[in-house]
Amino acid sequence: MPSLSGGGNPAVAATFDIALNDIIGAIYDATIEPDGWPDALDAILSRFSFQMAILGIARADASMVAEVGCNVPSQYLALVPAYTGEIARAWGGLVGMSRLPLEEPLLYSDLPSFPERHSNRYYVEWARPQGLVDQCVFSLISDDSISASLGLGIHERRGPLSDHEMDELRLLGPHLRRAAIISGIVDRSATAAETFGAALDVISAGAVLVGPRLEIVHANQPAEKMLLDGDPIRAASGRLELVNEILRGGLVSAVSMANNEAELGRRGIGIPALRRDGSPVAVHVMPLDRRASRRGIASTAVAAVFVAENASRIAAPTDTAMLLYSLTPAEARVFDLVVSGRSSEQMSAELGIRASTLRTHLLRVFDKTGRHSRSDLVRLASEIKLPL
Repeated sequence: MPSLSGGGNPAVAATFDIALNDIIGAIYDATIEPDGWPDALDAILSRFSFQMAILGIARADASMVAEVGCNVPSQYLALVPAYTGEIARAWGGLVGMSRLPLEEPLLYSDLPSFPERHSNRYYVEWARPQGLVDQCVFSLISDDSISASLGLGIHERRGPLSDHEMDELRLLGPHLRRAAIISGIVDRSATAAETFGAALDVISAGAVLVGPRLEIVHANQPAEKMLLDGDPIRAASGRLELVNEILRGGLVSAVSMANNEAELGRRGIGIPALRRDGSPVAVHVMPLDRRASRRGIASTAVAAVFVAENASRIAAPTDTAMLLYSLTPAEARVFDLVVSGRSSEQMSAELGIRASTLRTHLLRVFDKTGRHSRSDLVRLASEIKLPL
């Protein structure tokens, strides 16, 4: 049975240090207290010597859940919406942007469109006058209801990012994505809630605060109804259970790692399950144990568990492989492109990554799936099934 321990390269995971752990903590603190986002972004800028950062979380109707700029001159920050079309064009248009692998740090300089940057008004009129020569972007959410991204500006004085720095940024990717997802679920901008705990009680998604062994500490009203119905969650001897979890053990694994954010990685992001009627749900787990602010959160709670109803059905074989073998979103995209017969050159261009990065992702896919060639992956895709 494939491991539920989460994706990642053990050699890379070993690069976690106190500073990276502090950044992860600041990201989750900002999820609870949105006023903390500038501090979290500033910590990322300082660690990697980026010039500026812009975080955007937007709903499909263009309303903003969060829009935070760090070290961006006010006159330039105000101009960003005017360049939306040019930004999209630089990243391959709306279709190209929708295909970007989630959680993966992507460099503008790696894109096929980079040589054409001097004809792009965003680069010429906005980025270059500030001394920005490149950009590192995380696509964090991209679906029909919400989108989120983080852009990090690279100044001409800084020099290129090293492979080691890119690996460290990859470690931050799942934590940034989890924070964006939960920010979209809670969306306190639409409420008068003064604390995170109070905000949980007014959102429409089910939310349960749990202890280290999934003891139910508190459930909001939607979650109470789910627990009463036993669908898709239930209480068993006072402990939370996900009834029809697609791959057993995901929720238990995520909560058990809630006190170790560095090791948590992408565990607990989009744990898939089914309601009794077969409709899909996704569960997201956010660690609470080391939060700087716990206003409105019981001291015994180590994690918040959110049940999101607007989940997508599992589409075999790529989504299935992602679940069974703990592939990251970028690795899953590589798996999908290999199965569809793309060449290495085509994959690098479509994903906007270097050939060396593509090779790294492919080697990780081979390692996690136990396969040794592209033809083996094609064969796996035809045989793969979930252990329902």
